[in-house]
Order: sequence, then structure tokens, then C-alpha cells
Amino acid sequence: MTITPADRQAIFTRRNLFGATAAGLAATSLGACATSGGDDEADEVTVGDDAENPFGVDGSAPLDVVIFDGGFGQEYAVAHQAMYNEAFPDAEITSLATQQIGETQQPRFAEGKPADVLDNSGASQLPMDSLVSDGELAELTPLLDAPSYDDPEVTVGDTLREGVLKAGTFNGKVYALNYVFNAWTIWYDAKLFRDQGWTPPTTWDEMIALCPTIQAAGIAPWTYAGQHPVYLYDMYLMLAGRHGGVQVLKDIDNLVADAWSNPSLVAAAEALRNLGDSGYLLSGSAGIDHIQSQTAFNNNEAAFLPCGSWLPNEQKAIAPEGFEYAPMGVPYLEGSVQPGLISAGGDEPFVVPKNATNLAGAYEYLRIMLSQEGSQIFSDAVSAATIVKGVELENETARMTDALVQNPEDMFQPQFRYWYKKMDDEMRPALGQLINAETTAQEFLDRMQSVADEVAADDTIEKFTHED
Repeated sequence: MTITPADRQAIFTRRNLFGATAAGLAATSLGACATSGGDDEADEVTVGDDAENPFGVDGSAPLDVVIFDGGFGQEYAVAHQAMYNEAFPDAEITSLATQQIGETQQPRFAEGKPADVLDNSGASQLPMDSLVSDGELAELTPLLDAPSYDDPEVTVGDTLREGVLKAGTFNGKVYALNYVFNAWTIWYDAKLFRDQGWTPPTTWDEMIALCPTIQAAGIAPWTYAGQHPVYLYDMYLMLAGRHGGVQVLKDIDNLVADAWSNPSLVAAAEALRNLGDSGYLLSGSAGIDHIQSQTAFNNNEAAFLPCGSWLPNEQKAIAPEGFEYAPMGVPYLEGSVQPGLISAGGDEPFVVPKNATNLAGAYEYLRIMLSQEGSQIFSDAVSAATIVKGVELENETARMTDALVQNPEDMFQPQFRYWYKKMDDEMRPALGQLINAETTAQEFLDRMQSVADEVAADDTIEKFTHED
């Protein structure tokens, strides 16, 4: 059943919201984004002539910030809030760091009292398509048009790396600032490979040929977070995109008729299924979560792990001594036309709710985050690249990841999982069943084409497209 904006308001009125059980609320937050609907009379922020305070922030107004306390932690956010207080000493900052974004923030949207700044990330993030369609988010054009924190002659938008705003853009309007420059890659232990004399594979055939050798050393070739098949998304989609070119993936996002029958998607599905069917997955991978899969990887129980570029930072406190995290692109299939394609760009979406109490302060907080100092703080704290140009990477692993994303034409982030929750909900279990050879490649593709057709035909679902 598709829930319309009108349905959402009926489900979560102020009266029945607080009568819901905590368990019921949590379950709903993972399903549909039940919101109050944006306030058309909400204040708007414009860019003024004062380069030091372009949004006209009231220095005594409080600021409410919510951070996803996941792979990047909250250390950087504490430092950013200190920078904000340096500029506005009288501003009281309320900060929450949590992994329960949906469970804690959906009631606030429903009540019409959201945070000022929200890091809408993690497994229970609020669906971006619903937030945008329901008018719950402020556009970030004023932020991008404002003078940058470091140079009033340069706008904030001009300080950003190419392509990083695409993930937060819906029909030409930017609603999310994806703050980290993330790349989804395949990870391996460079020390293990060096000690064993193994060469990291660049092609799928090379990887398959290496798998029996890895097994002979008592190590499973692959593992993944079976409870969260989203970690397989970019492995599968980049395998297909590298083979047929980026247009294959754009057609999926754009709901092009019969897009899922593309031969490159077929070849990628067959390759992924054969990986599991050949016994190259760590036993029990289908039932483990991301922590367990990463622990197995750290213990050299598996040689390859698909994950994002936050992995080394997330594991730095528990990684075994001598473990060397190294990223590589998805090994490409024979006949691939765009073998350098990689899922990379802006990630970790920060949004400003349209009904934020301190809208000007929210924009200014993001402007501080995008300063050279604010960006360097983030990069140093989490060993990852930010979306701001000119920030030096001190961590070797971060530099290795950055080396994979030097060609802007080879960077593309598939968006249908953000644009269409119904497709996302279908894709996750379908991928898990595919890689475990519980379904055929054709059954997987038919399943995804069916849900794509349902979304395309549903007039209550707002449609989005890539603008080339």
C-alpha cells in the first residue's frame, strides 16, 4: 500500500502520536516517513550583505543539532559546535548524538518541532523522498550562494568538489548537504595479501581465479552484512555499470521501461549469484550484521568486504595490530566499457527542516562545517575526505580511497534507493537472496522490474530524474 501525504497526516496527528507505543513508533519510522507536512508560511532565509553573518543570525538564539553517531562518530560535531559558539557565544546549543534517527526525530517532524540541523543518516534514517515530497525540508540554495567562511569573494558552492551535491538534489533543487566524500569500495587487508603473495584483482575473472587460493589458506574469499544487504547495493550496481556504462544505472533511477532487462544488469546478477553458488561466501554471512562481518574481516576470516570509506575510522579502535585497510574498485566483468566507474560522491546527508526554529543559525552552522577549518577537523577526526576542495588528507588509507575517485566522469551514485523507498525495500532482501543463490538472476531482475513498474505507475509517488 502506498501512503500518501494526506494519509501521513492522518496517521500521525498530535493527538495520537503520543499514544503510540515506542515499539510501534520505531517500526513505523522504518516504513513510511509520517510527517506533519511542511508549513508554507515557514520563515525563509536570504543572503544579506554582511559577509561575516550573511544569514542575519540572532547570536542569542539557541541551536538544536542532531548527529548520527555511526561510523564517523560525533567528535567532529563537538568541534563544529565549539566553532559556532566562538562566533555566537550567547547561543545555547542542544546536541543529540544517536543511531536512532527515525525513532527520535520522526515524532518531532510530526509535531512540527524538528531540530534545526539533522544528520539524517544510518539504518533508520527518515526517507528523503517523503521528506522532500511532503515539503518538510528547506532548500539549501541560500547556503550555496552565501560567501564562504574563508573568502567572501568565493561562494560556498564554489568551494565544493564537483558532483557532490547530486545525491542531495531532487528535481534540480538541493535539499541535503552530503558532507563526507564517500566511496563504496571493496576492502582487503594489504598486509595479508602481501604476506600471502596475492595480487589484488582488477577483473572479475582474476577475482574468481584467486578465490580457490584464498580458500586453500583457510580463509573465505568474501563476507558481507547479511542482515543489511544494502552493503551489496554498490557492488552489484557498479558491476553492472562498469560493464554497460553509467547510462545503465541512470535508466534504473529514471524508471525507464524494461531497464532491468539490460544485458549488463543480467550479467552482474549472474556473477553475484555464482559467487555464492560457488561457495565463496563466509559460512553464515547471510545472518550476520555489519559489526559481525567487519569483525570476521578484521580476523582474516574473509578476504574481501564491500563497505563504504568510513570503514577504517569505524574500526580504528578495534582493528588488529598490523591490519592494513586497503580499498579497490569492484572487479569488472569481461567486456566492460567503463571499468573505472565507482559509486562515490557526497554522503552523510545533513538537512535543514523547513520548520526549524533557528533557520538562519542552521544555515550558518552548515557554512561553518564547510569552512577549511571545519572540514579539516572532520577529515582529521575520521580519516576521510570531505566535500570541500583543498583539505589535505593526512591518513594513508583515505588517500588511497581518494586516488580511486580522481575522474569526475567515473563517479556516479545510484539514487533510486533514496528516491523510491518501495524499490529500496524490495532491493535489499532480493540482493541477499541473489548472492546466496536462493533465487535465479532472472527471478531477481523480474522482481525488481515489477516493483519499478509499480512505482512508475503510481501517481501518488513523486518522480525524480537525473539532469545531465
